[in-house]
Amino acid sequence: MLQLLYNRLHDSGLFVAVEISESLEAIVGRATAADDGTVFVVPWREAAQPNRNASGAHRQLIEMQFVTALLSRIHDDPRGADRAAHFDIFKGQIEGLLAGWVPVPESRGFALAGAEATGLGNGVSIYAQTWQTSRFLTGAPA
Repeated sequence: MLQLLYNRLHDSGLFVAVEISESLEAIVGRATAADDGTVFVVPWREAAQPNRNASGAHRQLIEMQFVTALLSRIHDDPRGADRAAHFDIFKGQIEGLLAGWVPVPESRGFALAGAEATGLGNGVSIYAQTWQTSRFLTGAPA
């Protein structure tokens, strides 16, 4: 699912770059190297529901969350007003690509779970959106 999300954003051609990162902490550490307008895709959480089948093959709903983090780099902006305006443009593009998107037929459409902006210092900020979808974990009969 991570690769499908990456492909969706990358193939749109709307962003300077799209990269996969293992965590938000890794983005913060790499922020000085990433270009303004780079979007990072981060696996976030998975929550499993109980197995739906009392007998037969295993079928379990897994709720999955991913973070898209947009990096904004504008150095001559001490209060971050220009970076915040930059977020507004790019978050609309991300939302247009992901809201309701069904990555595989057996999943639910992507839905926005929340978002927040964080200043990283030195004229760099990120705007992180948490997106949720689902998948089924299936297996052999018990």
